[in-house]
Amino acid sequence: MRQSPDYEAPLENQMLMGALVETLDTSGYWVKVRAEDYTGWVTDLSLHALTDEEKDAWLAAPKWICTAEYSRVRTGPGRNHDPICDFTMGDLVRQTGKTCTCGCWTEVQLPDGRTGWVPSSDVSDFGKRTEALRPNAADIIRLARSFAGTPYMWGGNSIKHFDCSGLVKFCYYMNGLVLPRNARQQIYCGKPVAPGEWEPGDLLFFGKKEPLKVTHVALYAGDGVIVHSSKKVKIETLEVYGREPIGAVRILGYESNGVKFLRDDPYYFKKDGKQE
Repeated sequence: MRQSPDYEAPLENQMLMGALVETLDTSGYWVKVRAEDYTGWVTDLSLHALTDEEKDAWLAAPKWICTAEYSRVRTGPGRNHDPICDFTMGDLVRQTGKTCTCGCWTEVQLPDGRTGWVPSSDVSDFGKRTEALRPNAADIIRLARSFAGTPYMWGGNSIKHFDCSGLVKFCYYMNGLVLPRNARQQIYCGKPVAPGEWEPGDLLFFGKKEPLKVTHVALYAGDGVIVHSSKKVKIETLEVYGREPIGAVRILGYESNGVKFLRDDPYYFKKDGKQE
């Protein structure tokens, strides 16, 4: 998602495969879309248009979520088959109910209707997984730490590249909570936490206090350690980072303030929170 309809425009955000967006405007082959709380421009090749009925069917359909860091959708059940597209953590595809005879490969349907095969070990039932999730700091921090070394990119929100708020949003998303996209929005979520009261999973913000200007966010891992994306995803102490937080918020236990449970998000599930 770019700031304006131009390949040279700044990147604002990335969307994962299978996420719904709302179309707002067009300019040539560029389409302005709203993705949850963020707007930007994408090319029409990035989208698959849906009628209202098709949108409802997509939300209600049983889906797989990619839980492997990186995989591929292939033309047949085996690595000897050609790839159709990449398939990264958090991507969503429709279930077809088919597996190969050994059960090692699962057939999936992409949002544009094409079908392919992925290793069964790389996917989890999206609805069942989401219902079973109990967001906790240990899982969030463990996931964030696993991305150490991932390159930084402004607007990055996937395992290929993260910006600071994209890393935070993604790690919470994979653990069942949907946060706003930007650090300057995230600081108003949850409950403010005073210095000395920080707990693992809290968000620490950096920038200027007066007037408030948030320029960076990190996940607090405990014992003075943060996980954050700055040039790349890093695990380091606040002392080494060398900047003093201007604020902190606690998300876990205070989800009603600016945060959605994934199971309740209408961009991912029907309003009753169930898949067919």
